[in-house]
Amino acid sequence: MYNENMLIGILLSISKMKLILQKREESSIGYEVRLNLVIRGQEDFLKGVQRDLLMYYNIKTNLRLKESKTRPRPILVIGKIKQLQRLVELVPNLPSANGEWPTFKECVEIVANKKHLRLEGLERIMQIKGVL
Repeated sequence: MYNENMLIGILLSISKMKLILQKREESSIGYEVRLNLVIRGQEDFLKGVQRDLLMYYNIKTNLRLKESKTRPRPILVIGKIKQLQRLVELVPNLPSANGEWPTFKECVEIVANKKHLRLEGLERIMQIKGVL
């Protein structure tokens, strides 16, 4: 359905980064970091993107037909760190529509290298999030 360059264009234009910091007592540093990339759109469009990401790059995604009760529209979520690493390697260093890709790449690198479990990495994520 979509070729590789079209997928890169879709990712650069309409994807959004979700960075969630949660206070967690069980965590060694006191916080849990969750990182997702979401794409919103029509169901047929999202199914095509999901199929092609799996076919070309073996990137597994989660398609939800309802995001929530208050937002009953489809959403495609990429949340596992291995999948996010593959995705970041796919997209070249080009400007994105919302300007999030450089910080998204940095966040993926921090989480993938487990730097978020140390104070310096967590502080950097908090700076990106705008907490510090």
